[in-house]
Amino acid sequence: MPRIWVLTLCFLIFLLAFLVVLMPAAVVVERVPALQIGGARLQLSEPRGRWWQGQANWQWKQLQGSLEWSLDWHWLTPGVQLATRTHQGENARLSGWLGMDWGDWELQQARVSVPVALVADQVPQGGADGRVDVSLMRLRLADGQIDDAQGTLHYSGGTVTWGRNGAAQVPVLDGRLSMEGEVPTLQVNDPEGTRLMQARLEQGRFHLEVMRAWPILLGVSQGGQPDDVVFRMSQPFSLKQNQG
Repeated sequence: MPRIWVLTLCFLIFLLAFLVVLMPAAVVVERVPALQIGGARLQLSEPRGRWWQGQANWQWKQLQGSLEWSLDWHWLTPGVQLATRTHQGENARLSGWLGMDWGDWELQQARVSVPVALVADQVPQGGADGRVDVSLMRLRLADGQIDDAQGTLHYSGGTVTWGRNGAAQVPVLDGRLSMEGEVPTLQVNDPEGTRLMQARLEQGRFHLEVMRAWPILLGVSQGGQPDDVVFRMSQPFSLKQNQG
């Protein structure tokens, strides 16, 4: 009799392990908390493969793309290796490790490559080409707020256009993402190290300041100091899980 119980227990264990290994990706995708980015929901659909290694499609505003993942633990922290790209025009690409520890999200060793036109198309009467490459050593999200960010930004250089006839060649630019106290901040400099613009996320708002050094670089400035603020913008921006 004890032998029957042992065999039954072994059978149940192997059956459970078999079912876990073969669990489809859809089971995981359906349970991923919806994420709000910039006021729009990131949606996942059409999952394929297994829960530990699969693919799915995603949509954010008008952008659509594909996502691949594979299970990868960092010590005791569960996570996945991610790779995603957009489907329209020049591809935007992202790869890196995403983990979750007690409800906090963390992105490590990420590489992002985005065509500037993808962003410039959202600016009325403006345009630009070239690519922006971002290397994120670490980006941590806790309670809907970024509490750690370390990375660099590199713009390949290209042509910027505005209005009917405005155009200028822009050189290679570099930026740095870091924490100033508890505030994530991005600063972009020209080849001589002069600050062109600065952005930060603070108290649920995205703040952007453009220095006079930027119009000087474009050849449209009419005097003033390079560190004068010529444009300032602030608007709501949130990174949080959708409760509904």
